[in-house]
Amino acid sequence: MKPVSRPLCQALAAAGLAASLAAPAGAADDKSYNLATRLGASIEKCWIASKDPAFASYIYSPEPNATGGPRILLVPRKTPTGAPSLVVQVTEGGNHVSVFGALATSAAAPRIGADLKRWINGGEGCS
Repeated sequence: MKPVSRPLCQALAAAGLAASLAAPAGAADDKSYNLATRLGASIEKCWIASKDPAFASYIYSPEPNATGGPRILLVPRKTPTGAPSLVVQVTEGGNHVSVFGALATSAAAPRIGADLKRWINGGEGCS
């Protein structure tokens, strides 16, 4: 398992968690895309579609072709064109996950960190 390179995402750091991931086989861009797709599916399923109260005021917006690497955004439901409240970006050929935005340092940060750690390591469940 390769450690997620520093700086660890703020949510993981805020939660005091360490994360590692095994890079899937394939080209670097495919690794980033595949990890972002897997993380995005889990975020959508566990946080948004489930109507989880912690994320009820947000909508999910994947950006698989974002400059710098694929990313997943959570944006306020009331202002969907505004600044994202959470950004999860996969870079370095799928070997680095960055998380930033207001939610990454909010009271939800430990939960975000725990969920992301589980999903980065291949888990699929919701908390």
